[in-house]
Amino acid sequence: MYARKQILPNNSYSHVFFRCHNRQFLLKDDHVKDYLLLQWSKYKKRYQIEIYEFIIMDNHAHLLVRAKSTEALGDFMRTVNSLLARYINRSLARDSQAIRERYKSPLVTSMRYCHKLMQYIWLNRHKTNPQHNPMRDRYCSASWRTNPAILNSFQMKNEDIEIIRSLLDMDEHIYPEKIGRFVRDLLNAALGNASSGIFKDMIHGHTIGDTNAVSFRSELLNSFRRQKNPRPSWC
Repeated sequence: MYARKQILPNNSYSHVFFRCHNRQFLLKDDHVKDYLLLQWSKYKKRYQIEIYEFIIMDNHAHLLVRAKSTEALGDFMRTVNSLLARYINRSLARDSQAIRERYKSPLVTSMRYCHKLMQYIWLNRHKTNPQHNPMRDRYCSASWRTNPAILNSFQMKNEDIEIIRSLLDMDEHIYPEKIGRFVRDLLNAALGNASSGIFKDMIHGHTIGDTNAVSFRSELLNSFRRQKNPRPSWC
């Protein structure tokens, strides 16, 4: 599976998201979501990916991650999404593309944008169902952060539940010491503002990240071009 090349600095934060092919609802079954959680948990250490927040919808998924390098993130996404596609096809007795080949990973360079992104990720299902509470959704990281016991509700083998317990990482730059209270307060603030533009605020972030990321990635791109095509010495 082809992983989209992104210009990302080493050890950077990014908002990773991908969709099912043709926006089909191929992730709707719980066992498919469980499989995806398990693969994320198994392969993140191999590729040195830290996962902070996530939500798995029925036809797409969002992650807030920190990657050692662009190549590591690409290898991680290629490996997991290839396994996921094969699992979906095997489960549904189908033989066609399941996951879009290109994922997106806009850069996150400020904590203000990072926290807004976290709110956006948590409220994805709430956007389609206003009665939905992310703190009771086992496929949303907000529930894992505020109610770790929700992991006991998974219909998995005990050894697999132990594996997914290692999925979420900590980062002192993002979270304060009392992480459960922090996530609860941030989520409640988002729920209170859900109708006032949080999703509109994030539209451009889907492709470019926050404001600082635009100039940052532009300079990285120019630097890369200069290395590939240096100016002749006589210029």
